[in-house]
Amino acid sequence: MDADADGYIGRRYTTSLRYSVRNPETLPEPAPGLPPAVEAELPVLLPETPAGPAAARTENVVAFPQRVQRDTLGLSHKIAAVAAVSGLALAAAYPAMDDAAEERVAKATAAVADVTVPAGDGYAVERTALTSTVSKDQQLSRMMSAAGGDVTTVETAGALAQPLDEVRITSRFGVRPDPWGGGGTVTHIGQDYGAQCGTPVKAAAAGTVVQAGWAGHSGNRVVVDHGNGLQTTYNHNTSLKVSVGAKVKRGDVVSLSGTTGNSTGCHLHFEVLVNGTAVDPSGWL
Repeated sequence: MDADADGYIGRRYTTSLRYSVRNPETLPEPAPGLPPAVEAELPVLLPETPAGPAAARTENVVAFPQRVQRDTLGLSHKIAAVAAVSGLALAAAYPAMDDAAEERVAKATAAVADVTVPAGDGYAVERTALTSTVSKDQQLSRMMSAAGGDVTTVETAGALAQPLDEVRITSRFGVRPDPWGGGGTVTHIGQDYGAQCGTPVKAAAAGTVVQAGWAGHSGNRVVVDHGNGLQTTYNHNTSLKVSVGAKVKRGDVVSLSGTTGNSTGCHLHFEVLVNGTAVDPSGWL
């Protein structure tokens, strides 16, 4: 373009359109074979320029509207908002979007407020708790499994229930004088309970009846298998209330006490067997 009193003049070429300050001495000649350039007065409205040397310098400046920076709700803000609602405390950092490249930190904390209840109002505090109940027989089964056949390695006290409601022990496990006289001693492999004939005899633990009938010197005998090598026996009974194969629970009546077999009177002879060997019942009751 040419800067003169009337404004600027543009020179248009057929091959392209360009603008420059017109200087007849420096304008290039059109290429051979091309039609002569057509000059036309193109009025251009330009802002006023300051006087002085700066006026002689022409700059092409394109001005765009100033970009307004907007706050971005990023992932860290969303996480912080969720944490605030759920009662968690969270600090999330993310890089800033401005030129200073500062680090912004979004924090969310849960507010705890005290609640005051008037003295005259009734209220209750509920707490959620998990409880589990393990039966005596489940404890017994786990104990015997843990023993692995060696009951000396586990605590057996209280594992079995007393076979009679009224406990009156007349003879304990171990060596004792021969009840038939003669001045000698015998090994007593059970524990005797004094009881009137016909007293209900109860299973010391849950199990399966593996013997129910006459057993020689033991009289009418019941044997209950509790699993893992543990058995209990009930001897000298007047009558039996179970049969072989029956499933009994702890406390079920299996017989009525008596004085059958080698017996000196109405009583219950109770035995505890571990892998077929008699052990002291007092350590299990």
